[in-house]
Formats: sequence, structure tokens, C-alpha cells
Amino acid sequence: MVFSLGDWHHQYLENLEKEFKNSPMLKEKYEVKNSNKGRLYLPDWKGIKRKEILSNPDMLLSSKKGNTPEYIIELEYNINYKKLVGIALLTDIAVGKMELEKKRPKLILIARQKFSNDEFIGMEIKKYVKKIEFSLFTTDAFNSSMIS
Repeated sequence: MVFSLGDWHHQYLENLEKEFKNSPMLKEKYEVKNSNKGRLYLPDWKGIKRKEILSNPDMLLSSKKGNTPEYIIELEYNINYKKLVGIALLTDIAVGKMELEKKRPKLILIARQKFSNDEFIGMEIKKYVKKIEFSLFTTDAFNSSMIS
């Protein structure tokens, strides 16, 4: 079955949200916010102005205790190296502006399929981001890591 960008993106986010909400451990700890249901912004400030937005993540898992993002999820249908690096750096800057006191949130970038230089790109991004942790997965690898 062939999916278009919008179909794949929308459907994967919906399925991911269901998985997270069906997990008792995740449901207890996190509030799951999905961009299919409303725009998500980083930095996450009350009354944020459009010019202050640095990132529009696809999904956020925020701590129910402090309402701070702990997991930031981005989906990518087509691979563009500049876009991947840009997402990571802008997310890092946005989280830095939020001045979070606790541990660094984790940016999970999920690519629809494996691509050349994925390990190299992942290692290079990890060298430069300071305010977030970074992981790069394919959908298959991410799905199997959730199961185990």
C-alpha cells in the first residue's frame, strides 16, 4: 500500500498516540499531545507570540507533574539532511529558551525508512545539541523498540 506524505504522517501519529495512551506506565506519567489535534509550539510559553516560535513538533510527551516536555517526537516522510539538522538545532534552541531545570528532553526523530548516512547524521547532530538528547529511528526500528 502506498501512502502520501499527509496520509502516512497523520496515520502514524494517530497510531503512536493510541500506543502511548494504551500503555499504563506512559499514561500515568505523561500527557500526550498530538499535532493532529492542535498546533504544538516550542518554546512552550503561555501567551507565546508567533515570532517567538522556533519549533512545531509533531508530538509531545509532557510530564504530568511539571507539564514540561520530556519527549519531543518529529516524523519525516522524505529525508532532507538540512531539514533533519535544522529540526534538531531549532528544537535545541527552543528548549534552551525554556530554561528547563530538570533533565534534558529527548528529541526522537522518526524517518519513514532507512537512508544513507543516517548513522553519520545522527552522530553529528549529537555533537552539537546541548539542551536535548537526540535519537534517530526508522519507523520499523522505533516500532520494534516500543515492543521490547
